[in-house]
Amino acid sequence: MNTSATAEQIQTLVQHARELRDRLWADRHRPRYHLLPSDGFFNDANGTIFWKGRYHVFYLGRMPLPIPDQPGNIQWLPVFDHSSSHDLVHWIQHPPAIKPAADGSTPKGIYSGDAIENAPIPTLIYHVPGQGICIATSTDDELNHWTPLPENPVIPIPQQSQEYTVFDPCAWYEDGIYHALIGNKNSRQGYEGDTTSLFISTDLINWQYRGPFYKSNRHWTDEVEDCACPDFFPLGDRHMLLMHGHCPYGMAHYYLGHYREEQFFPQIHGRMNWPGGQLSAPETLLDDKGRRIFFGWIRETRPWEQLRSSGWASVMTLPRVLSLAEDGTLGIEPVPELETLRRNHRRWPGIRLTSEVVIEEVSGDCLELVAEFNSGTATTFGLKVQRSPDGAEETAIFYMPESDSLIIDFSKSTLDKAVKYPRFTPHDEPEGVDDDDRYASAQQAPFELADGERLKLRIFLDRSVLEVFANGRQCMTQRIYPTREDSLGVSVFAYGGETTLKSLDVWEMRTTNSW
Repeated sequence: MNTSATAEQIQTLVQHARELRDRLWADRHRPRYHLLPSDGFFNDANGTIFWKGRYHVFYLGRMPLPIPDQPGNIQWLPVFDHSSSHDLVHWIQHPPAIKPAADGSTPKGIYSGDAIENAPIPTLIYHVPGQGICIATSTDDELNHWTPLPENPVIPIPQQSQEYTVFDPCAWYEDGIYHALIGNKNSRQGYEGDTTSLFISTDLINWQYRGPFYKSNRHWTDEVEDCACPDFFPLGDRHMLLMHGHCPYGMAHYYLGHYREEQFFPQIHGRMNWPGGQLSAPETLLDDKGRRIFFGWIRETRPWEQLRSSGWASVMTLPRVLSLAEDGTLGIEPVPELETLRRNHRRWPGIRLTSEVVIEEVSGDCLELVAEFNSGTATTFGLKVQRSPDGAEETAIFYMPESDSLIIDFSKSTLDKAVKYPRFTPHDEPEGVDDDDRYASAQQAPFELADGERLKLRIFLDRSVLEVFANGRQCMTQRIYPTREDSLGVSVFAYGGETTLKSLDVWEMRTTNSW
């Protein structure tokens, strides 16, 4: 705040702040228990670290700065915003960690990066567009104060074309050596598609290029896909490479495999988002309990005009625990700390289903639901949330045994015709696509039940955010924007046969976001 402001100017600022707080509190789509900034827009999670008993999450917020040589005009530039928590449930906002320079020397702001895992002191690695990869360190227990290295950029954007690209980085410290994954593509012949490039250093200042880090496979990914915002870490007896993909749509995906002699050898590829979904730019940290905790950016699908008038945009996922299952696949669960938000528990055992049954006693848009189904003979079974009494608005979550698919159908999630769910990023949309192919009405994830295995869905509904966990090994993320005040109902259903809802548990969820 300008310390030389008059009393009248300060009163005006206070009035505007209170008006914004009232506006945000009244917004029916603003989540109540997910991590999100107190105001404004953010995107990528770009650094997570457990330090001195607190979980720290850095992400790309926006900061207003004057435009050089244009008095009175401002621009909103990306900045490393910062939140922290002692329990993964209640979050506080910190000052920005890394800010664009006021002298205009970073005219495009600060782009994505990561906290260097196992570094001797908290260290951030990040990209400055037009310059290259930069480093900042902190000796502050609260991680409020960060000092960029005077040698930045430590990996400059090369003046002449190289096979590596200088873009979103991640890094880790191992046996006295810093390892950094730089860029989302590598142009070495035979390494087409998604890949990233390895650099090493002993002092954070002088970096040596070591070549492509791994070779992707067209059996798993298309050549247009990339490895942006990477995060690399051990998981069980394997290593995991987690990443963001820009094309053909915004996504989070990953590899599980083995790491040796500065090379990663993928064995399994998986996705965390499918066309019509909104999960991007993931990051993880290792906490003092040995847990690998995941965070991801949940994008918006509302039109930009609506976002500007709302005063906020974007949400972080609930913290998730990643693990390696006995069969070598990925396990994924919500952190148990979220159970402290539960209140007003209700339970329904043993409901036989051959059609849709409305659960009259349940109503709300901030809920946790745990539903366990026997497979039976039904071709489709699941439940609906945010359902209006006449079914004009509703979001369905269901399983289809024949196609081994878990599906979120959002074709009736909102009556707002301006809300669309694109299948492609704008620059990657095929020519001649009509609206039926341009936009999605459902998100479909692969999911197979073993013989005799029950379907167990754990669903977190937080106004416009829906996160669905299935049997500890799949998770789907969706944004939904109901318009009707009475779109609060819950129902369960089975079609094409019979199944049994073994049990349904429902809790209302306490609010943790005051704004």
